[in-house]
Amino acid sequence: MTTILAPGMRLLAVVLWVAAAALVPLALLTGGAAWLAPVPSLFIAFVAWAVLWRPRFELTDEHLRIVDVRRTSTYAWRRVTEVRTKYGIEIVTSEGVRRTWLATRRSARLAAVVDGRPGGADRLDVEAAAERMRAFVPEPPAQDGPPPATVTAAPITHRAHGWSVLAMIVLGFVATLAAAQL
Repeated sequence: MTTILAPGMRLLAVVLWVAAAALVPLALLTGGAAWLAPVPSLFIAFVAWAVLWRPRFELTDEHLRIVDVRRTSTYAWRRVTEVRTKYGIEIVTSEGVRRTWLATRRSARLAAVVDGRPGGADRLDVEAAAERMRAFVPEPPAQDGPPPATVTAAPITHRAHGWSVLAMIVLGFVATLAAAQL
């Protein structure tokens, strides 16, 4: 399996986690309502994980998995018809165009981690990452006659991250109320 991720986004997530951890003792030392400080810190830490750390592409021989902020989508490779890079990475399937959170612009810096291969991550630009994906996209089959009598469906699945979106909304609301009290 190859995992394509954004190391810059992950570095920013780590910085935000450090800042969130530093807010709690800072609030305790400055006085005030010490119980309010962990709430904004928890919100910052959760958003850093959901928005900056979690997004990635997973490439296997069977499928492409796109993990974004709102959902995880899994496409069998034969349902992927094109990988475009005009505005970042866009996946074209029989369902339409899927714009991704991980590479929303052509200048995004990415890295590819291949399971079982030593040496760490390969640094990629958007075009190189798209080329890795295109290597898995099958050629369309030749159509010499009528379509086949039976067709085996290739799955596309979407799993919404409803709990994490709800958690971000609730934590954001509570963090705003807590921050107003600090």
